[in-house]
Amino acid sequence: MLIRRAKKEDYAAFAGIESQHPGFPAWGIAGFEGEERNRNSVTLAAELDGAVAGFINFWVLRPQVQFNTLAVEKRFLRRGVAKALMGKMAEYAAKSLCREIDLEVNERNAAAIALYAALGFEQVGRRPKFYDNADAALLMRKVLPAKE
Repeated sequence: MLIRRAKKEDYAAFAGIESQHPGFPAWGIAGFEGEERNRNSVTLAAELDGAVAGFINFWVLRPQVQFNTLAVEKRFLRRGVAKALMGKMAEYAAKSLCREIDLEVNERNAAAIALYAALGFEQVGRRPKFYDNADAALLMRKVLPAKE
């Protein structure tokens, strides 16, 4: 699996991946183009079997990284793509001297919550009725080890 910086040519594939997940907060091509203009934003693509398998976007806001979005193409689910993308985000955080990674996730997204917990994220808060004035957002954080 190759994890690399996203290119403009990837955005249509990203939008296609978003469309495979109903209820996913889709950015579409315009959203990814907007992230290009944000100097704090990092968008990465995962390639597997010669195809774009997934993506992740996060902001490096020293001393913290804000994880914004991640999605995996349905045919590549359960093949380690999300874990690899999250791992690369943690590498960026450490190299940028960030001490924590924060995220929010829909309380009904059990698969994502399980992944984040397995990667060392802990729930630190809750925002009731955050998604469509119905579902709560769970706030999760991973504290990174200090550099010696």
